[in-house]
Amino acid sequence: MQWKNIKTAVVAAFVALGLMLPTEGSLGQVVTQLPVYIDGSTSGGAAAPTDLGNGPIEIRILQGNLLLFTSQGAGVGSTSGSSTALTLTAVPTIAPCVGCIISGTGITSGTTVSAYNGVTSITLSAAMTVAASTPVAWGAACPSSTAGQRVIPLQPGQPSAADIPLYTQARICAGAQNTPGATVIPFAIGAH
Repeated sequence: MQWKNIKTAVVAAFVALGLMLPTEGSLGQVVTQLPVYIDGSTSGGAAAPTDLGNGPIEIRILQGNLLLFTSQGAGVGSTSGSSTALTLTAVPTIAPCVGCIISGTGITSGTTVSAYNGVTSITLSAAMTVAASTPVAWGAACPSSTAGQRVIPLQPGQPSAADIPLYTQARICAGAQNTPGATVIPFAIGAH
């Protein structure tokens, strides 16, 4: 008699579980993008820029004022056949950052920097064949200040009525030169 009660309880549990499972068409994952605060002041003046990651992205300004700019560097390099080792002809003025996108003739779109030795050697995320003396460009870490940066002019204090698409593959940086700073939501282009 006990076995019958256990069997009935197990069947009932599976039926209840089945009622809680999503129905057809509802198995998709919902992703909620959280706002990013761009600090507008520190005791010594404007705060350091905020790194919003690699482009392309869209920016929705929720409140405040900000500066948007890219951070990128360039050089000349090559690989020896199909290789992940890219050798630059000189030490770059602006170093590539690990995880940033790198581009140039022979480099597939979306390839990133896996490592940089601080001198003239870049490790690519995949093997590529890059001919001698090929100009290459890469994303770089956001600078410690907004001073001297070329920026996208936005109306101070007024959030944009529409999203701002940034089609570049460079690193996107945001800064604010005064309080209260700004709050933005970065999205993949066309994600909403």
